[in-house]
Amino acid sequence: MTAAAEALEALDKPWQTALSEAWKSWTAGSAGVGAVISDADGRIITVGRNRITDTHEEPGLLASTLLAHAEMNALAALKLRPTAGLTISTTFEPCLMCASAILQTRIAHVRYAAADPVFDGLHDWFSALPFASDRLPEREELGGPVGAFAHVLHVSWLAFWMRDGGVLDAHRQLRPRHLDVALDVVNSEGLADVAGQGGDVRDALETLWDSLHELCGNG
Repeated sequence: MTAAAEALEALDKPWQTALSEAWKSWTAGSAGVGAVISDADGRIITVGRNRITDTHEEPGLLASTLLAHAEMNALAALKLRPTAGLTISTTFEPCLMCASAILQTRIAHVRYAAADPVFDGLHDWFSALPFASDRLPEREELGGPVGAFAHVLHVSWLAFWMRDGGVLDAHRQLRPRHLDVALDVVNSEGLADVAGQGGDVRDALETLWDSLHELCGNG
């Protein structure tokens, strides 16, 4: 078994599913983020992926709108119920919109594969709001090569659509080497070929593994 395959196998089912959804999002032309809500025993309750360019229409599914983030789709599928013990696992740190929705639903545990430089400090900002201070979730970053994969996957989509502006500036300042790898993805055919051949998330991770491994601990 390759190192990339071992890294995926070592993760729990919610993480594996979230990463698979992120890959499905990217191959469909959306932003390459996936999310899963699971219970205290690790059972998957809902699944969502970024679908902002997806034209598929289905009741309760957010698509073809800037609101169609992975976390929003996972949350939209969550039936009204007690949320104690629930965890949302997302391949990219929740943005302002998604973090607010998580606060609203009182999900107490948030796991993200990669931090988002654009919203650096958002959690601390929320802690200063009286409404939010008593419902802030516990947060955990996956990191490592798999976290770097999640970062590069999403940022390669951003870089394809917006080469300039504040979003990529944040990545240039705080995660410049991740941005470099993402730009390599945009400018080469490697990952696109994997998608075109019907490859899964393991194949995608394997394709980028050497670059991802070099990123770990180097910013």
